[in-house]
This record gives sequence, structure tokens and C-alpha cells, in this order.
Amino acid sequence: MTHHPPAPATVPATPARASTSGATSEDPARARAGIRSRGVDGISIAWLVLAVLGLVAFAAITVEMLNHVVWPFDQSLLATVRPWVGDGTIWRVLSESANIPLIVIGVGMVLVLFFTHRRREAVLVALLLIAVTAGSEGIKQLVARPRPEGTDPNIPGVVYSFPSGHVLEALVIFGVIAIHVLRSHLSRVVAAIAAVAVIVDAFLVGLSRVVLNAHWPSDAMASLIAGAGVLGIYGLLTHGDAWATKRSDRHDHEPDATDARNGDASGSAA
Repeated sequence: MTHHPPAPATVPATPARASTSGATSEDPARARAGIRSRGVDGISIAWLVLAVLGLVAFAAITVEMLNHVVWPFDQSLLATVRPWVGDGTIWRVLSESANIPLIVIGVGMVLVLFFTHRRREAVLVALLLIAVTAGSEGIKQLVARPRPEGTDPNIPGVVYSFPSGHVLEALVIFGVIAIHVLRSHLSRVVAAIAAVAVIVDAFLVGLSRVVLNAHWPSDAMASLIAGAGVLGIYGLLTHGDAWATKRSDRHDHEPDATDARNGDASGSAA
């Protein structure tokens, strides 16, 4: 009887290839997750750059104001827009929209965050709003820049001009709301509309303050720059797993829309 040696067992190669490809596809996802967990990604860097540039630029402008630097565009722009005042009704409405209504919106936003278990974020927003309000008033006293000639001496509050608290507070409060819209699951079109609306509102508030002869154009410009820096701080401290968005402060973790989009993209690529 002839004995045939048993055929050598063959190991299928397909699972190995699948395993290799699976590991390859998982590695970038793990890397992205690790980067996000450490808070070091492109979005965090962008928020940091915005915060640093905005606040440093505002500080530099404040130093210039302390040295009584004359901004060449102030007189010409003020002379250009002053005739637009008319009876002043529209401009006063725009100006006052950044007064009492902002206080209500700001307090309401803090309360909503607190009672929806985002308490660290509520504390952060409250501190930023206090810093913006008290800081602008303190800088007014420090710089002591006179308002344009013809300003009503009975203006309530601090009588000095630099910076414009109306513009600063409007940009910060509505900017925080726009960032929430951007991070929500609403469409990119809605997010873009919210961002544009915030910019237009801050610009119109600043313009109204200049048209009403309550501020110099450079006051409004500096406040826009400072507001952008404050929003950079807020964006940085509330992005991903940053301090103000720790999961322990929420019953249900809500990832950034940016992270969700990245996850969807990696899932479709795999």
C-alpha cells in the first residue's frame, strides 16, 4: 500500500490582509482621538491664535490711547457719518439694543447653561461677561478719552469714550450664541448665517454709536478687536474636551459638530 504524505495545511491569507487593513484604518482614527483628548488640534490652535492676536492688539491700541495718539481716520469718518443721524430714532434703537436687552440675554444664557448641567461653561460665560463689562469701564477710567464734541453730558455711566462697551458686549454675547449654533447639528448654511448676523449686528451697533456722536470710530474698532479675542478664549475653553466641557458636568455628552463631522468622514472613508 502506498502511503501519501498529508498535504500541508494552508493558512488563508484573506483574514490577515483584512486584519492589516483594519489596523491601518484604525490607527488614524486612534491618532485623531488621542489628539482631540489632549486638546491639541487645528481648531484649538485657531481659537488660541484668535485670542492672543485679539487681546494683544487691543492692549497695543490701549497703550496708544494712553499716549494720546491721534487716529487719522477718526475725524474724517465721524464727519462722514454724522449727517446720517436724521431724527436719530433708528440709530438710538440700534444703540439701545446693546444695552438692557443684552443684560437679559446674557443672564438668561448663564441660567440656561447652569440648569442644563453645563455648570463649568455657565461659570466661564459669567466670568467673561463680568470681565468684559467691568474691564471696559475700568479702561475708560484709565484712558480717560473724551467723547466727541457735542456729546450729551448727561450720558449715564462712565463719561469717557474708549472703548465702546456696547460693541464689545454685543459681539461677545451674540458671538457665544453663534458658536453654539456652529457646534450644533444645524446645517452649515444656518451656522454661516448666524456668524454673519453677529458681525453685522456688532458693526451696526458700532456705527450707531458713532452716528450718535457717542464714540469715535477707533473706539468701536478697538472693541471689535477685543471682542474677537474674548471669543477666542471662550472657543478654546469650550472646544472638545476642554475644561468647560468636561463630561462630568453633563448628563449627556454632546460632542462638537466639528468632531461629529470628522467622525462621519473617517467612518465613510473606512
